Parts: sequence; structure tokens; C-alpha cells
Amino acid sequence: MRCDAPAELPRFFIPFAGASETAEEVYESVRAFMRKVAFAPNERRIYSVAYRHNGRDYVSTVGEREPEGETVIAIFETFNPDPLYMICTRSRGVVTGDPILAGDAQVVVDFAPGRQGNDH
Repeated sequence: MRCDAPAELPRFFIPFAGASETAEEVYESVRAFMRKVAFAPNERRIYSVAYRHNGRDYVSTVGEREPEGETVIAIFETFNPDPLYMICTRSRGVVTGDPILAGDAQVVVDFAPGRQGNDH
């Protein structure tokens, strides 16, 4: 599995959101939806997670496409009791449906703390 941490951590962003205020609203809305349909996420802001599922290696990164073809909008962390990652795409946790769940994480990359990347 290849998942190199970027040389410089990316600033927080939400794909398809214009201004940072919109990105924050979308993020909090998806976060609230996760509390209802899945698990209560913690405060960690995750950019990318490399994980193993059914013997195969996957890497999910915000802003990039999942194998199913949808763009990853957000990734959340919770504990049940071990770390569990909720990978959200339009039809898997953002607009409808359950998130993609990843429990066997090998590498987790956070967004850089501070200013958001959606700022123009």
C-alpha cells in the first residue's frame, strides 16, 4: 500500500464548497448527519486515510475519487472502541446513506491546523 504523507499538510477544505464559511457549514452538516446515521465523530480533521478492507488496500483522500467513482467530501474519526473512520461521499454520508467505514487504518493524515483552504 502506498500512502505517503504530503511534504506540507494541506489546509482544510471541502470539495465543491466556495468560501470557507460554506465549507464550514457543509462540514458541520455532514458531521451532524454522521451522529444520526453512524457514530459521533470527534474533532479531528482528516485529510486522508489508508486502510485495509477484505484483504485489499485502499487510500481515501478528501477531494479525490473513491473506487466507486464518487469524490470524498469528508473523513471523520470515531472510536467503537477502536479507531473507526467514516469516509463520506455524496451518496455515502453527505446527502444520503451510510458512510464507508474503515477500521483497519494503516496511515492517517490530518489537515494542517489553522486557516482553511476554501478562502479566496
